[in-house]
Amino acid sequence: MAMEHSPEDLREATEKARREFRLLDPSWMASRSGTTYSYPRRAFKVPFFGEEYEVTYPEGTVRKPDGRPAGAREALIILHYLVHAGGEEPRLQWIAYRDLPGARYHEPAFAAEVETPLSRGLEGRLEELRDWALRKARRAEVPGDVAAVWEVLPRLPLLVIFNDRDEEFPASARVLFDVTAPGYLPTEDLSVLAEMAAWRLLEDLGALEA
Repeated sequence: MAMEHSPEDLREATEKARREFRLLDPSWMASRSGTTYSYPRRAFKVPFFGEEYEVTYPEGTVRKPDGRPAGAREALIILHYLVHAGGEEPRLQWIAYRDLPGARYHEPAFAAEVETPLSRGLEGRLEELRDWALRKARRAEVPGDVAAVWEVLPRLPLLVIFNDRDEEFPASARVLFDVTAPGYLPTEDLSVLAEMAAWRLLEDLGALEA
């Protein structure tokens, strides 16, 4: 799972995504991605982790809600999302990272980058996590001390499941994907999206490791 890229790699990938983006009809992209497009502004509004990002068309410039440029990885994920979105509604049928196309051999890296930091950071913070889930997500009817569906992009939810440490087992966190997720982003982007989600969740709870 190649989560680390040089700045030059990210620039090249972003320029490639912009070339693909400007070849597509904006109304078509908006309808398939569940975003909105304004013809007067020539821009998309894309909800991303609960904030409204703007993407200009056809330039493909991605900006945060305050008008500042989005980070390189954020911009690439959002552009890929608009280009690749297939339009299918989530089924709320959950699969592990290893079950995504081409992901099986990268599962240890996903656990190390996403699930292990969540397990450590959320340990002992059960009530804080429940409060966070009430504000940012919705409850999922699956086993776990906390199970929350977090729509990080339109039609692209993640399922976060956490069980706190007890006398028998250590704290454990899982991040699962809707079965429709590969119709919205390539597998590598989904892994990066989950890493971003883990970081943002821990930041929200003040649980980032120094």
